[in-house]
Amino acid sequence: MVGHAELLALLLPPVSYAPTGAALQAELFTEGKALDATLTSADRFQGAITPFFAEQLLPDWERVCGITPSADAAYQQRLQAVLAKLAETGGLSIPYFTRLAASLGYTITIVEPQPFRAGINRAGDPLWVEDIQWVWQVVVASQSRSYLFRAGQSVAGERLTSFGDPVIESVISDLKPAHTFVYFAYQG
Repeated sequence: MVGHAELLALLLPPVSYAPTGAALQAELFTEGKALDATLTSADRFQGAITPFFAEQLLPDWERVCGITPSADAAYQQRLQAVLAKLAETGGLSIPYFTRLAASLGYTITIVEPQPFRAGINRAGDPLWVEDIQWVWQVVVASQSRSYLFRAGQSVAGERLTSFGDPVIESVISDLKPAHTFVYFAYQG
């Protein structure tokens, strides 16, 4: 495409102005650059109408969705978190959370530990504290990568072993009922 400076020069009356004049060429160049930058910016904003092509405007989508990504989150993880937030329909049931995880590409199982109750449980069943009814476990069947502490590669203060998947953990933690505690277990 022809630059805006050339298009502006073509708009000048043919007799009144000399497009080859130094001052007029500088003005046309400056105005043309401003219009070129505006067109580029407009294309970028047009792409940000959906998060799929947001690129530099992804932080705006995260702000609107109320998502605070971790500092080391990759662009794809951040985009996936925004898309998951937009796809939320709401629900508190186990099938809702398993469908949500499946839409993100995860296979999960939810376990709800129950306190020991006389007349229901029997000898050998685990004894839990009474508040265990507010705790649930998400078992993620995935190939999550684990990071072991290694001398020369790790720094002081880091965990000896760290693993997990910040996308599924943040989505479920954001949607879980506020009065409950969820913890994650990974099977690989």
